[in-house]
This record gives sequence, C-alpha cells and structure tokens, in this order.
Amino acid sequence: LAGVDAQDDESDDSVLGMQSLGDEDTIAQVHPKMLCDALFEEAKKAAGCEIIKGEVDVPLYVKDKLVGIKLKDGTEISGDALLYACGPWTKQGVMLGVKYHSVHIPTERILNQAVFFSGCGDPEVYPRPDKTAYCCGFPDSPVKVSESPGEEEVRQEKVDEIVNAVRSASGKDGALSAEPCLTQSCYLPSTPDGLPMMGEISTQKGCYVAAGHSCWGILLGPGSGETMANVIATGK
Repeated sequence: LAGVDAQDDESDDSVLGMQSLGDEDTIAQVHPKMLCDALFEEAKKAAGCEIIKGEVDVPLYVKDKLVGIKLKDGTEISGDALLYACGPWTKQGVMLGVKYHSVHIPTERILNQAVFFSGCGDPEVYPRPDKTAYCCGFPDSPVKVSESPGEEEVRQEKVDEIVNAVRSASGKDGALSAEPCLTQSCYLPSTPDGLPMMGEISTQKGCYVAAGHSCWGILLGPGSGETMANVIATGK
C-alpha cells in the first residue's frame, strides 16, 4: 500500500501492518459491466451475435436432437446447443447464492489502489475509473435464491455496515468519507463444494451448464467461456 506507513502504537486509527498483493505490472482490476459490454461488442463484430431477453421454458427436440428452445412468452429460437449460465439462478444442480451488498462512494480523484482491509469488518474497496470506489463486505449466508434478477432487496442496515466500516478504515475525513451515490445488492453463485459446475447435462442431450464461480466469476469467466465453446464444438 504505497504511501502508508505502519504505526507502532495500537490506537484505533493506526495501520498495524500491510501486505502488497502486487503492482500494475502483475495485477489488474476489471470492471465487470465494462468487460461484459466489450466482449459482447466483439462477439457482434465477429459472429453477428444478438441478445434476446427472455426466460427459457423448454428445450425443443426432433428425434432426440436439440433444435432450439421455447421461451416463456412462446417465442421459439433455433439452435443446436443450449448453455445454462444463469449464475445463482441456474436451476441445474445444487446452486446457492451468497448475497452481498455494496455501495459506490464518490472520490475526489481516481484512486489507484484496491484495498482489502483486515479489521473494521473486513471491507473491500475497488477504485473505479469514474471517480468512485466500489465498497462491499458483510455477506449473508448461502441460500436458495428466490429474488428475481434485478429485483434484489437492498437492506439499509447492510449499507450502513459497509459505509461505517470503510469510514472507520479510511478515516473520518479520508478518501471514502463522502455519502454513497449508489447502493445495491447481488448474489454470488455458490456450489456445495465451492467449485464451478461446468459440462454437459447428462439428462438433457445438447444442453450444458456453466455456473457457480462465486467471487471469481469475472476472473474465470472468459476462460470458462472458451472452455465451454470447445466442449460444445468438439465434445472435449
């Protein structure tokens, strides 16, 4: 943590120790939505892909061969493979969701260091290129997700916990002292053994699943996508 010195005393405002995880030569932060948007733009250029929003009702078969899907609204889409990659809403297998709350706090400048605090509730701080800091912590226990995507409840007591934790860690008048400009919640898809669930679904010919990456989804997502593309195209 450049520019911060550990203190010898044990007062509440002291930094008692630190460990660098790397620098700009060895690590990088990826903005989840910006990454997904960029990947989709490349997919449109390379293969003419498009996003169709809807909920899959059933796969469609002709003589045991997958020929497409039917959406809940009755729309039919042709295709020879179906990949379920719905995060915590993936119904195949035993999928749970760990609910996290987060806040975006405006900063006077673009911060250049992500910080994972040990103490003060262990908040995590990720700087963003729009002069905000994404701050999260205090996860719920794993549950079977019942809330719909985009309709996750934001609980004020969790928001307050995060804000109080980062202010305690950064100082009353520190870089994270401003009021949040955005509060939100989401679910991390989790499996009982902590490993992603990936591969062909044995009971549904032509159907595949890729979900359960927990907090490593953005890191493992591109590689998982390439792996599943190979599995679907070549069977291995």
